[in-house]
This record gives sequence, structure tokens and C-alpha cells, in this order.
Amino acid sequence: MKKRKISIWKRAGFYLFGWIAKMVATIWLNTCRFTEFGREIESRYVKAHPGKGLLYASWHRGLFFGFYWYRNQQMVSIASASEDGELAAQALRRFGWITARGSSSRGGRDAFRVMERHVKNGHKGALVADAPRGPRFVCKLGIIYLAKRTGLPIITGIWSADRCWKLKSWDRTIIPKPFARIVGLFGDEYLHVPADASREECEKYRQILDDRLNRIMYQADHFYDRPDIKDPREIEVPDPVPVPD
Repeated sequence: MKKRKISIWKRAGFYLFGWIAKMVATIWLNTCRFTEFGREIESRYVKAHPGKGLLYASWHRGLFFGFYWYRNQQMVSIASASEDGELAAQALRRFGWITARGSSSRGGRDAFRVMERHVKNGHKGALVADAPRGPRFVCKLGIIYLAKRTGLPIITGIWSADRCWKLKSWDRTIIPKPFARIVGLFGDEYLHVPADASREECEKYRQILDDRLNRIMYQADHFYDRPDIKDPREIEVPDPVPVPD
């Protein structure tokens, strides 16, 4: 597919947007109070495997938190090849991320190859598993195949807030209100995908990832509703796991 040429003025607008997004998000989120649970799963892996990459999975709704939370760490993620993706890519770069450009519909294979190369070279890689267009809270197979090809484990992470706006977008993006309390919750297990996993087996791992993400999303979303609970991991999760509307 021939790449569409973007005017110099539009490029300048994209660049300016990236810096404005960084400044606004930094000022905004600095008013909030962050608490995290379960991140020791990350530190244990990094300590045991120095110099090796690591994969993270989350839902698209929490993009706003995740990219700020892991700023200036040279983590790598995929941004869509569209003009909207260029806006996201510019913001990501200002926060110190590496972007691989493409999506499931445009340039996705090339983007995954770029990301694969980076994580094999020791970078951490993160994907919003239900991107680019949903359905929300249902993983695509991309991160499963990436784990299979690289041999790297997947860590799940979810963010929620006690006070936030929920956009009427396909992913139900959540944006914390000023001075909100934000909780970050990580899963307590690595997800390893064997190099010889068949397509059917990869589908089973995809379903496991769905369940793990939805379980910790339920716990994070209900944490501030339960003043008697000091750790969201103590919250009992129904089976099957209910997901937000």
C-alpha cells in the first residue's frame, strides 16, 4: 500500500500535539494519588533475568494511565498507521516510549516485527490487548503470538480511579478527574506461551489472558467501593467475571 504523504503543516501540528499532551497529562496526573499492588512480579523477573525483555498486557481503556506510568523507560508499543495513530505516537515519544507503527488493518505485520526485535534486544513491550477497535475486553491474538515468538512472559496490569470520566468510545476510556485516587493492579502470575503452541493452543492462552485481565479489572474497579479492603487482591471475583458496560 502506498503511504499517503502528510503536509509539513500537519506534521508540525502532530509534533506540537505531542508536547501539549505531555504537559497537560503531567500537570493533570500530578494532582492525583497513585497506589499500586502486585508490581513485585515485575521486579522479581527483572532481577532474575537482567537485560531480558518483558511483555505487558492491559485494556485499551486505561491507555492514559499506562503510558504515563511507564514514562521515560524506552518501552515499546504499537501505534496505528492512521493519522489518529500519529497523534498517539507523538505523545508516546514525548513520554519516552518507542513506537512501532501499524495496526491489524494497516501495516500490522511490519509493526509487530519491529516490536519483536526491540523486546528481543531487552526492551519491555506493552500492548493494549483489545486494540485497535475491539470488541472491548477481548484480547486479540497478537500479544499471544509475540510471547510465543520471543519466549518472553506476559504480565497483566490494570488501572482504575475512584473519580473519573468514562468516554462513550468503543473502549470506554477512563480519564481520572483532578485529585483522584488511582490504583494500579498487576496480576500475580506470568503467562508463558510455548514456542510450539498450535493455533488452537494459542486461542486457549488468549482466553486465559482475557480472564486474568478481567479479574484484576473487577478488583481494581471495586477497590474504592470497599473501604474495609486494604488490598484489591482480597476482593472476591464472581465466576464468570462481569465486565463493565
